[in-house]
Amino acid sequence: MGLRIMDLDTKAVTRLTDGYDNFPLWSPRGDVIMFARLSTGNYDSGATYDIYTIRPDGSGLKRLTNGSGNDAHMTWSPDGESIAFASSRMGFKDEAAYTDAPQPYGEIFVMRFDGTAVEQLTDNQWEDGAPAWQGVPSRPLQAGR
Repeated sequence: MGLRIMDLDTKAVTRLTDGYDNFPLWSPRGDVIMFARLSTGNYDSGATYDIYTIRPDGSGLKRLTNGSGNDAHMTWSPDGESIAFASSRMGFKDEAAYTDAPQPYGEIFVMRFDGTAVEQLTDNQWEDGAPAWQGVPSRPLQAGR
């Protein structure tokens, strides 16, 4: 359990956390690690994931989300200023009835790197998950080149 960092030269392992933590992602600047943590510390019924950041030395633990559903599958924007993530905070919709399975992450949201300015990007009856950032080419692409 928990997140660890290994120094590749010395092979020393530093334990950063001891919770049910997963999906670790270094920020583009390398100053923090974002991860998802199970809210209750174990897999109790009703436990949900929230998004946190921590510095590579183990200091500065910060909770970015505190929703009623799972917040995870997050990704940094290329400049490190924003975070896109999938969430079930809006509840389950029709897809769960058709597939006989719960929708773990229903909609896509974006927020600032510090957890503020949360904005919902999608709202539909099907699951939206695994958001990703895509750069825009600086010039139009042409076939055959």
